[in-house]
Amino acid sequence: MKKRLLSGFLIGGCLAGLAAWMLSLPAVAAPCTVNCGSGQIQFTPGDRITIQVINVGNQPISLEQPPLVGPRILYTGNTLELQMGWSTQPNPSIFFWSSENLPVRARLGRPTPTTLRVEVYSPPNEPSDRSITIEADGRVFVK
Repeated sequence: MKKRLLSGFLIGGCLAGLAAWMLSLPAVAAPCTVNCGSGQIQFTPGDRITIQVINVGNQPISLEQPPLVGPRILYTGNTLELQMGWSTQPNPSIFFWSSENLPVRARLGRPTPTTLRVEVYSPPNEPSDRSITIEADGRVFVK
């Protein structure tokens, strides 16, 4: 009886430990493709990617990607497409702002594995986003 009780405790303890370990593992989520938040998209460092910046708002938006692209105005419905690679420019950033001092927001998407879509628009209120940056580990952040 004691032997059976002891083995029951051991098995139960092992199962409880296994369950606790499995619950502590980070969840693996499907890659975000539409309406992604800051940090939800990650590219493989070293891969060449295409960045599409689209003005989906109703006001012109200015943008710049130093040192490759100087200040440009992106009118409603227009797209600027840039090719990026980590070998030529680590941690690429694109800065954007409104000429009329309106807030600007960015909505991220990943329509293909090597394409970042950035939809910029003027929301009705603050706060305002200022840039997107691709970090050294490939994660995309809105700042």
